[in-house]
Amino acid sequence: MKKIPKKNPDIIWKNVKGETVLLNPQSGKYYGLNKVGCAFWEKVDGKKAMPEIADLLLKEFTVERERLLGDLEDLLKTLTENNIITIE
Repeated sequence: MKKIPKKNPDIIWKNVKGETVLLNPQSGKYYGLNKVGCAFWEKVDGKKAMPEIADLLLKEFTVERERLLGDLEDLLKTLTENNIITIE
């Protein structure tokens, strides 16, 4: 089964100078995403599975696949723990 991330529709977000700021109104917490995190957030549409998103990011950024996958796993863990993204 593939992990398909889906954005929490309640999250308020804004792209500011290449970085994304997320606000979870339920917790009142803000989260900041760097350029790679921002590109990841933009690709999360509730349809693409993680391997597909990783492949798209590898076309945009010069990074080793293993490092990207590790970073995405960490980011996904943080975002799911904070109810910003759910996994289907």
